[in-house]
Amino acid sequence: MTDAVKAIGWAPKLNRDGQATPRCWITDTGYTVAELNVAEQVTFSITPPHWSAPMAYRTKRSGVLAVIQAHMAGEPVSKFEGRQ
Repeated sequence: MTDAVKAIGWAPKLNRDGQATPRCWITDTGYTVAELNVAEQVTFSITPPHWSAPMAYRTKRSGVLAVIQAHMAGEPVSKFEGRQ
């Protein structure tokens, strides 16, 4: 993870047994980010606090940060990159 990602307060997401879930993090504001491999490409799903499904998917960590910041600011967020 880059310093910018660490600056927003990320930690490994823990399962109900208190063990870290591989490639899954939670921000200090409650967003869950999971790293997935979709069609042989790394993709990140972003799920806001209290949601049961991801609101967006991004292929770059910088895109993850932009989605979280936009959502927190009340701005619209596209589900997939490059779509309005």
